[in-house]
Amino acid sequence: MRIRTARYIIKEGIVNTYRNILMSLASIMIVIATLVVFGFFLLIAMNLELNISVFKELPELEVFCYVELDDNQVSQVEESVKNNIKVSKYDIVTKLQAFEKMEERFGEDSIILDGYDESIFPVSFIIYLKDPSQSAEVVDEFKNVSGVEKVSYHQQTIDMISKVTYWMRFISGFMIMILLIISVFIISNTIKITVFARRREINIMKFIGATDWFIRWPFVVEGVIIGILGAAIAFILSGIGYNALENRFNQDLLSLNLMFFKMLKISDVWAQLVLYYSVIGVVVGAVGSFLSIRKYLRV
Repeated sequence: MRIRTARYIIKEGIVNTYRNILMSLASIMIVIATLVVFGFFLLIAMNLELNISVFKELPELEVFCYVELDDNQVSQVEESVKNNIKVSKYDIVTKLQAFEKMEERFGEDSIILDGYDESIFPVSFIIYLKDPSQSAEVVDEFKNVSGVEKVSYHQQTIDMISKVTYWMRFISGFMIMILLIISVFIISNTIKITVFARRREINIMKFIGATDWFIRWPFVVEGVIIGILGAAIAFILSGIGYNALENRFNQDLLSLNLMFFKMLKISDVWAQLVLYYSVIGVVVGAVGSFLSIRKYLRV
């Protein structure tokens, strides 16, 4: 393709977009909505998978004392752990060790711990069982020990997250498919209007020998422009929303007692979002263009 031809096609694609600005904006809005929904479920899935890997690295059982327990009360809980015949061995995690682990976990974001000290963390016991198949029984036993706030059985958490991830992918896939169809339909109708408005010009171009693709390409470019603009705006909105959610999540992490959960930073996922959004935006725009041209452009 010659440079002059390429310039003409791109110019006409841009002009076509502005000729039907209202329909183009409607198409861009539906692309934005589709990609924001897609990004929302994608980011949730990525964070769930991250936390599955995190929980797999954690000990199978961990017993947490109430934060307000004094040393004597903690010692009583430790005696219950030590005397349990199903326990092979255990490790104690002090308040200071828990605080240091949290600082290490947050890394550069450990600034959110400013103003806090180890007193906000509970003492916990990492439990190793003689027979892992007895995990459920041991959980029930320690839940009834005085001074124990909760017992984390991480395999249950992993199973729960895995089920949530599976169903979320199924539901999100269905929703995104519907939105993609709507996006293609609206883009197709937007371009149909352009084709109809330029039907005389198209007939003249055909009469003087213009090829099918020379006539088609400007409309394809129009659809791609709509898709890319929608993708760009969707990425900005997704990034702003996710960054705000991440900051809020990290700030509330301690009060919600979700200290083991992690959340990806936007810097960890922006490249994947750009790739997915760009590909989907271009494909949706191009498909919408092709469908409208094939049906209404008689060349």
